[in-house]
Amino acid sequence: MPYIKITVANILAELDITKNKLAVEAKIRPNTISDLVSEKAKAINFETLERIVTTLNELADEKGINKRYNVEDIFRYISEETE
Repeated sequence: MPYIKITVANILAELDITKNKLAVEAKIRPNTISDLVSEKAKAINFETLERIVTTLNELADEKGINKRYNVEDIFRYISEETE
C-alpha cells in the first residue's frame, strides 16, 4: 500500500540541529516538529511547510552547506514499486 514518508529527521541530522532549534527558528510549535520527526503528523498547513523549508535553507546557508531543501526532501511518496 502506498504511503508518504516524512524525512525531517534525516535533514536535522544532515544539518546537525535539534527539533527544538528548527521549531524556534521557524517559529513553529515544538510539538508540530516532533510529530513530523516521529512521523505521527496527519496533516500539515502550507504556511508551516513553507516556514520549515525556508528555515532549513537558512540554517544550511549559516552552516556553509551548499544544498537547497524543498518539499520533496521532507516528504517522499512510497509506492508499491519503490518498496
